[in-house]
Amino acid sequence: MNTVKITLNLPDNLLKRLREQSKQLSISLTETIRRGLETELFLTEEENTGSKILLEKKDNKIVQLVRR
Repeated sequence: MNTVKITLNLPDNLLKRLREQSKQLSISLTETIRRGLETELFLTEEENTGSKILLEKKDNKIVQLVRR
């Protein structure tokens, strides 16, 4: 896989959350951002085909994720 280096402008609080998640998962910041982008693309593609995104909460309640 060829990779291209890019520059991102992120709010401080988002960068902090991304770094925390990277540390928690023991992965690089780059990998955390890559996974987030892949997830976003997947969810968008699914929504574009008419799929609904459902989450099962801890209490087994199913809720629909509505994205902006």
